[in-house]
Amino acid sequence: MRLFLAAALLLAGLPAQAATPGAWAALDTTARKACERDIRRIASKARVSTVSGRVSGIGEARDGDRFYGLLLTGRTANFPSQWLCLYDKRVKTATAREIEKR
Repeated sequence: MRLFLAAALLLAGLPAQAATPGAWAALDTTARKACERDIRRIASKARVSTVSGRVSGIGEARDGDRFYGLLLTGRTANFPSQWLCLYDKRVKTATAREIEKR
């Protein structure tokens, strides 16, 4: 038991390891697929062509890195469209909505 506690204290004092480029790429791919699925759910004729922007580190004070945001560009029924999508990294779901241009 003492060995376990000593190891836990030692590991707690080490700095957190940065995410690897491969981990970021995997998150980006997973989030994009989930976002595209939600976009097609709300607009069956929508087609996403590019990711226009990314935002990481979205969340409340106690969980500041829960969501990953994507700004997606494409077309719906042959009209230009943009969507904002938030991917919940904890429960692995996406919520997307079309951005209205005024």
